[in-house]
Amino acid sequence: MTESGDQDDEEEVASAEELMEHIEENWQEKVEMASLNDCRQIRTAGEYVRAADSWQNAVDRVADGLDIPDERAEWLVGLYIKIFTDPSKSISGYGLNIGGRYFSTKKSVEELQPNTKIDSVEEAEEYLREYVGAHADEVDIAELTFTDDLPDKPPYPSIDLDIEIPTPQLTGLTEALETITTSYQQQLATQIATSFDFSSYFNSFLRDALEPLSDLTEQYREIEESDFEFKWLSNVKHGAFMQLYREYREEGNEAAAELLAAQLRDEEDIKGFKEYFQSFDEYEQRQAIIDEALDAHAEGRYALSIPTLLTQLDGVFIDTALDIGLWRPDADVTGVAVVGKGEGSPRHISEIDEEFRDYYRSRLWPNRVDILHGKRADYADDELLSAKLIWLLFQTLHTVENIRSAEDFGDYHILHAVTESDVQSITAVADRLDYQVDYVEDRCESLEEQDALIVADDGEVSITETGHEYLEGERSLTD
Repeated sequence: MTESGDQDDEEEVASAEELMEHIEENWQEKVEMASLNDCRQIRTAGEYVRAADSWQNAVDRVADGLDIPDERAEWLVGLYIKIFTDPSKSISGYGLNIGGRYFSTKKSVEELQPNTKIDSVEEAEEYLREYVGAHADEVDIAELTFTDDLPDKPPYPSIDLDIEIPTPQLTGLTEALETITTSYQQQLATQIATSFDFSSYFNSFLRDALEPLSDLTEQYREIEESDFEFKWLSNVKHGAFMQLYREYREEGNEAAAELLAAQLRDEEDIKGFKEYFQSFDEYEQRQAIIDEALDAHAEGRYALSIPTLLTQLDGVFIDTALDIGLWRPDADVTGVAVVGKGEGSPRHISEIDEEFRDYYRSRLWPNRVDILHGKRADYADDELLSAKLIWLLFQTLHTVENIRSAEDFGDYHILHAVTESDVQSITAVADRLDYQVDYVEDRCESLEEQDALIVADDGEVSITETGHEYLEGERSLTD
């Protein structure tokens, strides 16, 4: 992952949320460029345009028919001709749907909306305004050519997509720790893929902003089906992740591991990791030990770095599980027990990515058992294993940060436990689920605020209709 040449600087967006806000603002600007009256008058003007034999004749007919100034008539004629001869490529899929239908029929938006996927008439009106606003934003009356051979329906805009995913070269650690990460990109790709029809959506207002994401869904599907070892490394910059994946495709997993190890061979790289880790609470609590492991790795003393990192990876998850309250202090808790609990378990933590979960159980834990129990003695010169553990620590710190930002892991199971008796006490629920009482008490207070539970003064709890609907999958709860 060394620099192979000059490249353009990329303008990064701080988060997926910021990107979506930017897109929403662009869309709203187009909506504001056209009123519903504009939409209606453009369609009405079309009847006069189709009966005209020249540009001026069309303008005169529209001005007389609608009793409007010539300047307004010219604008309406221009918009109508553009819609039918030079369709905008900056319109959302929903906008194209309602706009195409509106201008090829005489039906009202109220009549057209039920045949679209748009939820309400009000939203359909906004998408129609976006459709017209996008054309208004692009129209240049002087460049339009009058034609008396207009198509019956507005043509669908077509684009030749020549998409390249930006994959900048890594130069040491700095590039790898950018804020736009694989996990953000994958969330966006998944959201877009599940919400929109790509064939229309990328002819839309999102094209410029999201063009690089248009084939991410297919790429992630390919990665998911492969035996690529580092699928779990989701908090590095997307470009770095894809470079790592390309290395795997061309040379295999060992070559990809070599690429990761190469990022840790410079003293500045190790220093960079230490500085980066300082933003995580878990690192602060274990800094002296982790720093010793990082220094040992830099010095090639893998017999020290590897077992030390294995213990710290385990300890970070144990501490997190106990702090949250999903496990009791007297429980025989291990890192693999915390990470490995799947869906259906009261201790399942959904914030742990499945790829990370699988890797931890199938790769990390067997190494931990064999090395820390003295069954393996062949790792003293295993640079790649030591490097993998450092990168795994990097991902673990991000994962734990995500876990600590959520608190509702046990809500479903708490509510379900309450339904097993007409009235339950907080202590009884905690005992049934083997949670800490304080955690159950806090979650019950939150569930009461969401009208899912009733908590009596004596600590007894009972489920409400809202709680039943949540358990049945008929509604969601918001903290």
